[in-house]
Amino acid sequence: MRNLAGISRYYSVSTRNLVGITDELLGITEELLGINANDMIYAYGHVFIYRSQIDELLMSEYLDNNHVDTFGIFLVEKNQMCPGLYLPFLFVSSFHWGYKKFNADTKKFVSHINKESVNAANLILVPIIESSHWTLLVGNLKNKVWDFYDSLPKKTHRAILPEVISHLYEDTTTSFATDIRRWRIRKIKQVPTQKNSVDCGMYVCKYMEAVIQPEAVVWADVKDWEDNMAKFRAEFAYAILSTTIK
Repeated sequence: MRNLAGISRYYSVSTRNLVGITDELLGITEELLGINANDMIYAYGHVFIYRSQIDELLMSEYLDNNHVDTFGIFLVEKNQMCPGLYLPFLFVSSFHWGYKKFNADTKKFVSHINKESVNAANLILVPIIESSHWTLLVGNLKNKVWDFYDSLPKKTHRAILPEVISHLYEDTTTSFATDIRRWRIRKIKQVPTQKNSVDCGMYVCKYMEAVIQPEAVVWADVKDWEDNMAKFRAEFAYAILSTTIK
């Protein structure tokens, strides 16, 4: 897992200073990853996208935390710009669970989750990366139930869920009216599934986009994702590149 912060080559020096990107950090980035830090395309908080990660999208390669978090951030921004476009939802960074393994401070990734935001939302989206596989956990805040989406269904993928939920609870204890660790977990059936070993991240992105639609998804009718995966990746890459246009 990469854990660096960056800034687009298209951003001004003043913007670079605003988000706290120092020349020293940029130098470390280049040394560790063997790339030019000036090739960063998108940066938002703890999330960054390099030109090489655009290639990963377009070449049908594995998506990392930065890709999935960027997709989630785009969904949040769309809903802010067009209120009512999606159901009210909260997005939990995939780094929240990822950083737990390193005993790092993870509360910063859920600082936006409080009683007020929980009461105003219908859903909470929790993308999970575990053993190089992406899955999605969705909390229905009104019905108090967890829905689990897996594009490569295996019992072992579900085994980690109690730990993920417990970690979220520990960092947001006072935000929920009930104990989210006691909510029932439902495995959602008939969802589109992948035919290879690398598309799980893109499937999780599409799951997130689908479940927040105002109209409930009839998963049995969704049969074209595999055929359109290259298009989905291209659309995502285009959305990222569009952020550089000033």
